[in-house]
Amino acid sequence: MAINAISVFFTVVGGLALFLFSMTFLSDSLKRVAGEKLKEWLGKLTKSRLRACAVGTGVVAIIQSSGMLMVTLIGFLNAGLIGLEQAIWVMLGAEIGTTFTAQLVAFKLDAMFFFPVMALGFFFSFFAKKEIHKDIGNIIFSFGLLFLAMNLMASGAGTLKDDPGIASLLASFGENPLLGVIAGFVFTGIIQSSSASTGLIIAMGSAGVLGLPAAIALTLGANIGSTVTGMLASIGSKVSAKRLSAAQASVNIIGVVLFFPFILQFASFIATTAPGDLPRQIANSHTIFNLIVTAFMLPLSGSLVWLSTKIVKGEDPKVEHGLKYVNKSIMAMPSVAVAQLQKEIERMAEIALGMLSLSRDALVEGQLKKAASISGNEETLDEIRASLAAMLEELGSRELSAKHRREIAILKAHVIDIERVGDHANNLYELAQRVHSGNGGLSGKDKKQVNEYFLLAVEGFGDCVKAIKTRDKKYFEMVFEAEKKLDNLQLSLQEKLETKKGAKAGAEAGICQACLLEAAINLERVSDHAKNIVQTIEQGF
Repeated sequence: MAINAISVFFTVVGGLALFLFSMTFLSDSLKRVAGEKLKEWLGKLTKSRLRACAVGTGVVAIIQSSGMLMVTLIGFLNAGLIGLEQAIWVMLGAEIGTTFTAQLVAFKLDAMFFFPVMALGFFFSFFAKKEIHKDIGNIIFSFGLLFLAMNLMASGAGTLKDDPGIASLLASFGENPLLGVIAGFVFTGIIQSSSASTGLIIAMGSAGVLGLPAAIALTLGANIGSTVTGMLASIGSKVSAKRLSAAQASVNIIGVVLFFPFILQFASFIATTAPGDLPRQIANSHTIFNLIVTAFMLPLSGSLVWLSTKIVKGEDPKVEHGLKYVNKSIMAMPSVAVAQLQKEIERMAEIALGMLSLSRDALVEGQLKKAASISGNEETLDEIRASLAAMLEELGSRELSAKHRREIAILKAHVIDIERVGDHANNLYELAQRVHSGNGGLSGKDKKQVNEYFLLAVEGFGDCVKAIKTRDKKYFEMVFEAEKKLDNLQLSLQEKLETKKGAKAGAEAGICQACLLEAAINLERVSDHAKNIVQTIEQGF
């Protein structure tokens, strides 16, 4: 008996592990194939609650992970890209999307089906040359693996009904549904996958181990347990992200509380939706529960916002430093993460361009107070560079498409060049402080010369910023032209200085000429970095 118990345990647990693995593998492959479309959907969220809800349903049905979407939504909230109520609409849609897996695995399929599917998927992936075809093969393979896992779980669970103790325990979930709800919550909270929990419940139903009322109680508990992923992801996040997790938990708890007194009546109704097919009945109970709860809660999203503010008090601190569009949570979906990292790069470039313009005001016009923010902005760029470098490195270590790997390589190069442009702008500001100390300054002729350098550098880097945003080739030549002109001007100035060395030039004139050269060198290097950036875009690594 002991050997049988061990065998049953490892068959069920091994099947569950295989189910979790196949779900993760399937989700990753689907994200790579449909990632750009998902990014587009998430980017088109509007004030329409129905559309946002439909997006949540569609995304989770495709990526097969509501937890992944919750992590992404938390990332969006942390970045300030969507509002809390908007995120709640998407989250409610995700509740419906999670039921797709249950409907899928409720089909009764045997080895005559899933082994050929696995073989087809493997060979399609193994021999494919294009990455998208490899991922399609992986998707096919994952579906076969999913049904193999279900078969293993059902096979192992089938012997449990012969054990009087286990049979009595499982029967108690139907007689005392509260025990079933608690068991479903605890189990799902531990494995952090409501799809896997529901899959196991369906497998046990298929093996005749569970009755419908007990299965419904367990799935209700699994709905609450599915909120654990969002809660864990919100730790250390902004207040709004914690409120989204609180809203998700509230929705599922309220839904279970409303359904709980009527489990037996609900089970009687569900039995009519698929007579004689218990696995499908369990899947239907999961779907209908989430459809009703979402339909009930969607018009009350404003009340959910209010409730979440009562549960999670406080306000998000308003900070200027650090990242604005990305955080670690958002990297759960690489296609979305790359797009948000691009926005952060654009923000960096805009900051550096602003610093460059201010350094011109400081050096040419002597407006030191106006340019006083340069030092703080330089620190901000340093912070953004360090944070982005770490995130790009981490994202690059994941399994990505070739396109996303190229994008990450481009962004890594951009981060370095843009941060150095900020360094040169800060150097120019420090030069301005030295030049204008003691009411000194540049002569009219020197101002005109330095201003010419600045115009070329600012215009060139401005075109570079446009190139980063649009990838439009028309800006490339403008940047190259500005860089060539600055190179020539800086070399020309250096040659003049070398010919003027000696007793002819007075000490004061020598200092001014040295300042001109220092300004020219910094601005010429700015143009070099602008050229590096557009060349990186042009070559595309």
